[in-house]
Amino acid sequence: MSQYRQERRVFDRLREDLSTQAKEEYELSIAALLERYNTTIHENRFVVGGAVEVFTCALLRSVGIDCTLYADQAKYGDILLPNDRKLSVKGSFVGGIKSVKLINKLGGGRREWTTATLFVVAEVGIIYGNPDLVADEHIQDVSDGTQITAAGMRLLSENPMNVLEMEILRKPPTEMTGFSHKASTAVARQILQDIQAEGLLSTFPS
Repeated sequence: MSQYRQERRVFDRLREDLSTQAKEEYELSIAALLERYNTTIHENRFVVGGAVEVFTCALLRSVGIDCTLYADQAKYGDILLPNDRKLSVKGSFVGGIKSVKLINKLGGGRREWTTATLFVVAEVGIIYGNPDLVADEHIQDVSDGTQITAAGMRLLSENPMNVLEMEILRKPPTEMTGFSHKASTAVARQILQDIQAEGLLSTFPS
């Protein structure tokens, strides 16, 4: 019997009990996030990833699931469930089924995928996956981490029990990055406004 029974039940409950309002708010939240923080700008990827974890935790709570954000306390897992079970959240916003980085790494050595994952995929929705559902051939050790191949993602998505269909928009095209915020700039401006640093705000880079 799979060790991921609890994580599976969480996803099943989300599919069954999700309200139309919560679903639409989740879709709109991600669309607004990607418009403001285009992930073509590299540093924005971390901000977008973190925000999607927050949105997803709220989505799970909307159906009564007991969960908390966990990523700042652990290498593996973004959302903590009861009984010390964890869920990872990974976004893929280029559109359609693609390979997805499961684990980042610095230095050598293989990193094993051991955490059930909610893949938030543009033009698809949320796809559930865990290591029991994917053959070893679809988990690859690459120079900067561990990834699941596009073929592996496609196999997961072909089972309707693994998919919560949603209208997740793809990220804006590269040529639209000029209209996007850069995370560090937006944070810096907000802090200067909060502390009323009028001198620095008057010379703030445009």
